[in-house]
Amino acid sequence: MTERTGGVPLQVGTTGFVALADGEGAIVAAELVYRPDDCLAVRLVLHGPDGVDVTWIFAWELLALGLMFPAGDGDITVRPVPGPITGVEVALVSPSAARVWLPARTTADFVRKVRKRADRDVRGIAPALDRELAAITGGT
Repeated sequence: MTERTGGVPLQVGTTGFVALADGEGAIVAAELVYRPDDCLAVRLVLHGPDGVDVTWIFAWELLALGLMFPAGDGDITVRPVPGPITGVEVALVSPSAARVWLPARTTADFVRKVRKRADRDVRGIAPALDRELAAITGGT
């Protein structure tokens, strides 16, 4: 498991199992990434063969909820997966259907670390968000 903390992204490497709509599946290197400048989101990066990476971006709170019970609707849903090796399933609809199983323990550790940082990071970007909102609405 690789990890960076502080003012830089938090990156946790893991292994995932990808099940595709056609019944095929594969074990792939995966990474969960949290960036302070995008502090409401998590990136799920799947490292494919030949250096091809696929990234999905969604709310990190959806990942947190999905560890406990089915969460989300639309393009991304997350739910716990019981069994001999507990995990969490991230179901991705767009641009093509896939289900990714990640280890529950690694995912929960990642969420705990994000939770410790997210409030501070939101406060850090709040002034920039206020300026953007003022520019959009014509305020000063």
